[in-house]
Amino acid sequence: MIDIYGLDETAGTWRQKAAALAADVVARHATDVDTNARFPSESMAALAQGGFYGLCIDVSFGGQGQGPATFAAVVEEIARHCGSTAMVYVMHIVAAKVIETSATLPTRANVLRAIAEGKHLTTLALSERGSRSQFWAPVSQLVEQGNGYRTDAFKSWVTAAHHADSYVASGQRPGAQSPLDFTLYLLSRTRPGVQHPGTFNGLGLRGNDSAPVQLDGVAVQQEELLTEHGKGLIII
Repeated sequence: MIDIYGLDETAGTWRQKAAALAADVVARHATDVDTNARFPSESMAALAQGGFYGLCIDVSFGGQGQGPATFAAVVEEIARHCGSTAMVYVMHIVAAKVIETSATLPTRANVLRAIAEGKHLTTLALSERGSRSQFWAPVSQLVEQGNGYRTDAFKSWVTAAHHADSYVASGQRPGAQSPLDFTLYLLSRTRPGVQHPGTFNGLGLRGNDSAPVQLDGVAVQQEELLTEHGKGLIII
């Protein structure tokens, strides 16, 4: 039988592991997660412990070094049983790859190792009130303050908003003349000024904790930038 993903033996093993984990843990909690619109804590913990947080992180950082095809196959197995768990996992992997791509983050290696060890959940915080469907065009701006920056923003929808350890966030660079002239930075969920003014209440994916995140005078340090100023669109 032809494998539609073209997976080799190692990649196929990861899909098999994902299928077993999903059938055992994810499926067991899926109904409760959706009915009560609660975060799929048990499923995410199982993925973390199983090495899936670092599925696409390079082996030099302790990851599994798998590519997009393996990622797609793993997500498919998870999504068969729980769309919310799959959504949280997708946003984590995408954000983790943005971090891995960074050439400006001094703590990059440490963050990636924590992700690979299943100790760090990350996500994207891009879309803003005012940018509408164009999530890649932030309205907020980084304003120079001392040796770093300050920002105010209302991120409309952030998956795992109340549970992620970090957000891969965006803001127009200081003095930007266009929303496309933006910078990416890594922000801790517990940073002073980070607020969570709402919860997710919608149809489908009810446990993915996709909620607004408000940044009120949040400090962003130079060493937390994931890209050079104005280079965010190149990665996103």
